[in-house]
Amino acid sequence: MLYNRHRKRKFRILRRILLSTFLIILSLIVFCEVHLSDFRPEYIRIQAEILSVNSVCDAANSTLEKLGYRYDDIAKIKYSEDGKVQSIETDSIKINKIKSEITKSVQKEIAKVYDNEIDIPIGAFTNVTVLSNWGPPITLSFNLIGSFSSEIVSTFEQAGINQTVHHIRLMLTSKIMTTSLDYSGNITFTTDFEIAQSVIVGEIPSSYGNLYRTY
Repeated sequence: MLYNRHRKRKFRILRRILLSTFLIILSLIVFCEVHLSDFRPEYIRIQAEILSVNSVCDAANSTLEKLGYRYDDIAKIKYSEDGKVQSIETDSIKINKIKSEITKSVQKEIAKVYDNEIDIPIGAFTNVTVLSNWGPPITLSFNLIGSFSSEIVSTFEQAGINQTVHHIRLMLTSKIMTTSLDYSGNITFTTDFEIAQSVIVGEIPSSYGNLYRTY
């Protein structure tokens, strides 16, 4: 009888341990699910924005480096006989090539990262810095798709007496849609890329006197 009582007692203790473990796991799952519903949209948005910006910048910079255009390849400064600047002429074919090549390159780069997964440690839900990287990860999946538009912009910057720096820049506007099982959002950002620049000696024609001019 003593043996049976001892055995029953061990069984009750084991049952309590198993029940407690089950309740702890269940509470942890409920806790994570409740906090995840609030945490997920912002976390995905931030990660999607970082990934999008990095992909766009890498693709655009790589394309500009590949094309290798210098200022003289894109723009020609015309001077009068007395040395005054008459006009600045741009090569529209090369301008359009820059825009189309970068747009295609960015689209391909975003397509490569269409499917994404990020792991969030359970400790991140506690809002305690020390515990932010603690615990097993919870995997979140999301998709990225985007549309892009670009324009070439000139800026003129005073660089001294009778000298002006002419910058030719690409303004690339990206509209990224982020989607997951229970979240969708849009990210829009504009990135500025320097294509070429040159110092112009002489007075700039009045038709190019504005700070910005789109070709």
